[in-house]
Amino acid sequence: MNNQDSLAFLGGAPSTIDFREETIRNIKLIIRVRWFISPGVLLILLLASSTGLSRQEFFSSDQLIVNGTNTLIILGFNLAYRLMVRRIENVRPLVYFQLFIDALHFTLTIYKTGGVTSPLAFLYFGVIFAAALLASGAASFITAGISTLLFSLIIILERYSILPHQDYFLPLSGLHSAFSYQLLSWLFVIFSFFMIAFLASFLTWEIRRKQVRLKEANTTLNKKIQTLLLLYRTSKAMNTFQSVDKIADFMLGELLEFLNLDRALLYLNVDDSYLHLFQVKKRNLQFPELSLSQSASTTQAETADLKVDIPLEEGAGLTAQCALKQEPFNIHNPEESELINRELARKIGMNPFALAPLVVRSKLVGVIGIDRSYKNGWITEDEFQILMVFANQAAISLQGLWAERELSIREK
Repeated sequence: MNNQDSLAFLGGAPSTIDFREETIRNIKLIIRVRWFISPGVLLILLLASSTGLSRQEFFSSDQLIVNGTNTLIILGFNLAYRLMVRRIENVRPLVYFQLFIDALHFTLTIYKTGGVTSPLAFLYFGVIFAAALLASGAASFITAGISTLLFSLIIILERYSILPHQDYFLPLSGLHSAFSYQLLSWLFVIFSFFMIAFLASFLTWEIRRKQVRLKEANTTLNKKIQTLLLLYRTSKAMNTFQSVDKIADFMLGELLEFLNLDRALLYLNVDDSYLHLFQVKKRNLQFPELSLSQSASTTQAETADLKVDIPLEEGAGLTAQCALKQEPFNIHNPEESELINRELARKIGMNPFALAPLVVRSKLVGVIGIDRSYKNGWITEDEFQILMVFANQAAISLQGLWAERELSIREK
């Protein structure tokens, strides 16, 4: 016989987005891209040198030392990032350090290939986009500003001969001395920096917005699936247990854990004359970190000091009103409610609570009550809706067995 759960087709809970994990994945993506950037720049310089477009010999000792050392340092940082990214809890400082090192690296590369005349200013685009992807849209604009300062610093230091100009590409040789070219090149590069920052921040903002919406949708879907499973387990209890006591204990336990309650109470209708407090299930508040099976306790009201019978009369309190009117109630401030039965409150305590009638074909089976201490928050509207749906399912499971139990008691 196949004992497979008939709701197994629902699968597990939908996965939610862990933003730290998402950041780590993005860092790894940037690291993979960076493995190709420095070698790619070296390849461009090699091609320029071999085709006669360079003033400097690529294989000269000076070029090999500078370019080789620069590349090895960056690849070394890349390897260090790869090793550190999983070991550091807060990856944000690592992100900012990585962006800063990249900006300095590209600044050195641009200076060595002509400064204001270098065609490699586009390398800053990668840093700006990485800032938006790894940090935020604001970070991309800050990075664009830092890139502007670094690029401008090269131009200023070269113009005032603090740094010697280094021509690399022959077709652009000598243009650095023309002020009009410097100005136009500077304006174009700076404009492109902030345009890339705008586009990167917009794209990453859209991605994050959709991620948040997806996370919310997954949370809602997960809640609906778990509610459906709760109702399924409640109805299945009728086929699993043979006594009202065991069904009540199982159902109250499920509700207690699902809604993270302090207590759940079951009142059953006796001869349409009064409600009998049949069972109380509560969590051990001294050890709230324990699981329900370890911390919850069940009290049979008949064998405890909680013997409570509520007459089905208008003036008998809110529980009686819930049964008579067959309407649920959600009370956030019980002290302020005029309908509270003060005598009952002294027996069972007074916390924010909710009540829902157990009704089958307009016949009252009982009332289910739940409460939670003030420090843990009152019953929310969503939880109240779940209680009402749960009460309908619980009523069906309890109705037959409770009727049989009443009948057997009368016969005795």
